[in-house]
Amino acid sequence: MFSCYKIYLVMKMNAQDILIKKLYQTLNLMICESKISRTYGTSNTLTASDIDLLKCVQRKKNAKASEISSYLGVTNGAVTQLARKLEKKGYLEPYRVSSNKKEIYYRLTCCGETACQGFDEHFSKITSNINNYIAALDSGTVDKIIGLFNAIADSLIVEAHCSIKHGADKIDCPEKSEEKRCEKCQKVY
Repeated sequence: MFSCYKIYLVMKMNAQDILIKKLYQTLNLMICESKISRTYGTSNTLTASDIDLLKCVQRKKNAKASEISSYLGVTNGAVTQLARKLEKKGYLEPYRVSSNKKEIYYRLTCCGETACQGFDEHFSKITSNINNYIAALDSGTVDKIIGLFNAIADSLIVEAHCSIKHGADKIDCPEKSEEKRCEKCQKVY
């Protein structure tokens, strides 16, 4: 009886209702996906926070803790704590420069580079299906989908300084730009 009721509800839903339901399902799946720890080709599992820090260090050579905390939107203490964990696992190497003995800088080890490459390959597999789907669409449909995402972004309540929301129309390909952006927040550094 319950399954018949579910079928009735689905039949009563129009395409717009189904689209909104699918959107929320997809967003929740993406959140769940981001919470899964993976090895990314190394011996230890890494969380999304681990990868965020490693990718920032990879993109910003000679990164110091205060810069990383700004790029990731976390405290200096959180960066220091996470960096120590990644150092113990062999992914990061802290160092100081002779001109600034106060600040601690970070660079990736070979293991850290392997993890970043593994993450890039994992992300590429995820986006491959999406890219193939979008490539088959006509430009009018793509424009409508962009409009949908703009409507969603405009309806969300976020801080005025959120660079993800307010920089969304300024997204450019990192390979084609001199600007470097954090993986997580898209802040330029």
